[in-house]
Amino acid sequence: MKRIIAIALLSIFVLALVSCGSNTDSGQPSDNDMQYDWGITLTAENVTPSGLTLVCEQSGGENIAQLETGEEFVVQRKKNSKWKDVKYITKEEVGWLAMARIIPKGEKSTFDVDWEWLYGKLSVGEYRIGKEFMNFRGTGDFDEQVIYAEFSIKE
Repeated sequence: MKRIIAIALLSIFVLALVSCGSNTDSGQPSDNDMQYDWGITLTAENVTPSGLTLVCEQSGGENIAQLETGEEFVVQRKKNSKWKDVKYITKEEVGWLAMARIIPKGEKSTFDVDWEWLYGKLSVGEYRIGKEFMNFRGTGDFDEQVIYAEFSIKE
């Protein structure tokens, strides 16, 4: 009986260890993560190989307290109908300012994004930029999700 219990416990431990070690998350939420309806629409304007203007419009949505975003962003390129993170050109550790930008309800906000320092100039192709947004209700009470805007770099 003790042997069966020991084998069962060992099996549970191995399964827990394997599930923790198999996480290949790049630190960015995937397309399969929970998506909330916060009424946020992102649009890319004034696109160049080294940056763009990101227009964020908030209209409608459900269960919104205070919407916030920060400085961090991710750029992905479409290859074979799949989105892949663009690799950083820097070998240094990348740090982001811990500053919250409030997204006013029913308003439009714009953000100038310069990625040349992080990705270099992007080549011709189909891309998207993702920003993480937070619906902040209080300390320890919030939801987060990444919202994307697609854009193209043309010759």
